[in-house]
Amino acid sequence: MSDGRRSRTEVVPEVVFLGKLVERIAAGQIRVPRFQRAFVWRQTDLHALLDSILRGFPIGSILVWDTEENIESTRRIGPMKISPRPDGMIGYLLDGQQRVSTLVGTLRLTDGMNATVDQVDWRVYCNLDTREFHRAPAEGIGPQHFPVRSLLNTAGFFEACRRIQSEGDDSVQSQKWLDEADRLANAFRDYQLPLIRIRDADLDSAVTVFARLNRTGRKMAADEMVSALTYQKGQFHLAQEMNNFKVELAQKRFGNLDRVFLFRAVLAALGRDIYAKDWADLMVKPEVREALPDAFESATKGIRRALKFLARLGVTSDRLLPYGLQLVFLGEFFRQCPQPTASVDESLNRWFWVTSFAGWFGAVRLTQTRLALSEIRNLPTGVETRFSVVNLEAQAQPFPDRFDGRSARVRAFLLYLASLGPRSLRGESALDPGELLSTSGTGALGHVSANLPQRALIRSPANRMYVDHDHVGQAFGALTELQDNELREVLPTHGFPVASIDHLRSGNRTGLIEARLEALIDGERNFMMARKVVPPQERTAGIIADSDASDEEYFDIDHGESDTDDDETPIPQPGAACS
Repeated sequence: MSDGRRSRTEVVPEVVFLGKLVERIAAGQIRVPRFQRAFVWRQTDLHALLDSILRGFPIGSILVWDTEENIESTRRIGPMKISPRPDGMIGYLLDGQQRVSTLVGTLRLTDGMNATVDQVDWRVYCNLDTREFHRAPAEGIGPQHFPVRSLLNTAGFFEACRRIQSEGDDSVQSQKWLDEADRLANAFRDYQLPLIRIRDADLDSAVTVFARLNRTGRKMAADEMVSALTYQKGQFHLAQEMNNFKVELAQKRFGNLDRVFLFRAVLAALGRDIYAKDWADLMVKPEVREALPDAFESATKGIRRALKFLARLGVTSDRLLPYGLQLVFLGEFFRQCPQPTASVDESLNRWFWVTSFAGWFGAVRLTQTRLALSEIRNLPTGVETRFSVVNLEAQAQPFPDRFDGRSARVRAFLLYLASLGPRSLRGESALDPGELLSTSGTGALGHVSANLPQRALIRSPANRMYVDHDHVGQAFGALTELQDNELREVLPTHGFPVASIDHLRSGNRTGLIEARLEALIDGERNFMMARKVVPPQERTAGIIADSDASDEEYFDIDHGESDTDDDETPIPQPGAACS
């Protein structure tokens, strides 16, 4: 960590061959510090990176901090164990971990390594016919499938070439494959990429350089930067704790929640501005570092309680949560007030439904959001007895005109649809919308029919319904196979009027969706009123606004507000509102 002295940091760029970079990493000369996040790329990301190298496309620079400090580092990169730390100057990877892990894992894989760690298969092949990268095909490895791990390994390359000659039935075709394999290997051997070294810098300075270099590119996650700035061996490690909590959230079906919301919850528990951007200046403050472990524990307790509250409302997956900020706000309330009184619980209930159906978080400025957080934070103390920043009499947005799983308004609709208790089309068993959405994403909502003359009906939420995990094709056919008595039981659980049986029997797909659309609009309005939400004035479907994004896209919008300072805000103590 910094001792308070400043020196001139040296940034030294160089260009290295791909093979030389991989060798340095395998030898332990370039290491991944433990404060870096875990490997999160998917299988397709691996293939895309390798394809870029084959085509000679740039894959970005690698940022390394050179130091003699002994920083704790990971013992494994991808499937490969890294050599012990050598003496002298070591390069610690600050940016490029996902790319470096991909290169090392695919190019240095050996038979003795576990090839399926980090939820990807590191055994990648290049089809010499199509020049495409992929996993081992289900039908088996053919002579045209060249193993990526053999590209930079001379013995492995010749062995793979011998296999092409021995297994190929056509000598002319085999020669074409050999020529293509040679071009493939040369593309990887000749590939160069920029390596930027930071020297004569302490850890704080190194991370600050990284943050400034990446303002227009991929940003370091907030908690990762905090971990870098506060990291000391044997002490609190925020990024690792965040990773552990993400695993817990995944078990609760909230694993897709962007970690930035978790970090905002920690900032709220610290009494800091949840929109603070200058992590370097904030987190080097000793009082913040000391308070971080307790704030994290308190914030996660609040989130756990908030998830129980949301589950009672039917929010059983992050994909049913209209706004991530709703969890941040509720977590801040529940960390102070584990057991609210009945009247406060009712107010929170209404607050959630109004912000969801009215799209409150997508339409306000940061100043209003900060005031709303202060208001919900004061609720447990009795200082605030009702909501005023969030207008609980706000009118709900119209029924959405199209299905978009990222839309907060659509997610609010999906909560209504889930409240109907949708049943499987294969029997009497009930479906679990939260579980379906967590595992299948928007694939949990199948099309009723794709054969409709009107584009508006095809993309309408009325043309989507919860379906079984392994459902394939349109639901229309499965519905028509049910007996009338079965349809009378199943249709209402998906928002269809019982009269839809006539449309199914006559094959009237347009009439079926139009009838369901009317029933869904009416049903959702009743759902709102039961939760004291003012329904939209118009009964027709309305266009989803651009500000309706449910995820972190909201925070990339310029709301015309300047950041407040980072002075600590006193956190009020629970009062009469908590039982």
